[in-house]
Amino acid sequence: MIDPQSAVPPDTRSALDQATRFASEGLARSFDRRSFLKRAGSSAFLLLAGIASGQLLTSRTARAQAGPPADATRPPAIQPPAGALQVPSCAPPGPYCNLDGVSSPSGCQGGNCYGHLYNGTVVSCSLYYQYYAAGCWTASVSGGYWTCCDCECFNSSGTRVATCGCAQFSAAPWRGTD
Repeated sequence: MIDPQSAVPPDTRSALDQATRFASEGLARSFDRRSFLKRAGSSAFLLLAGIASGQLLTSRTARAQAGPPADATRPPAIQPPAGALQVPSCAPPGPYCNLDGVSSPSGCQGGNCYGHLYNGTVVSCSLYYQYYAAGCWTASVSGGYWTCCDCECFNSSGTRVATCGCAQFSAAPWRGTD
């Protein structure tokens, strides 16, 4: 690997070439290719899984929501028919997000997480993705559907302090993401 056109003297080129060969051979002998390929493969899989699930590029900061997002795909909220189940048919990871200490979804804006009373303080909440990729799901009941969302709530320092849930009744199932 000696370049005859080089301005470096031949003895120095030979020594440099020999040092490069020894260093690269030593690196190749000490490097476990199988372990490297396993780690690279699992990292690539996790990266692609994160991209596919939509969790990799989303912001997970604690923030209060100003209102429900303007999402045309979500059906409008309606009151359940008189014969329909009046209590949400959801199983949130805790009580319903509430502002008064009663397990009713008063801390929600429709099916969206907003706030929750925790130890006498209202804390801000956002969607919780532990159990569902979109954080929400649809439950069918007589007369319509409940859109149920899992929420996680954070204190002022950004630490999760509670989990709760929100619900919204609609005439059609929800098929989108927030």
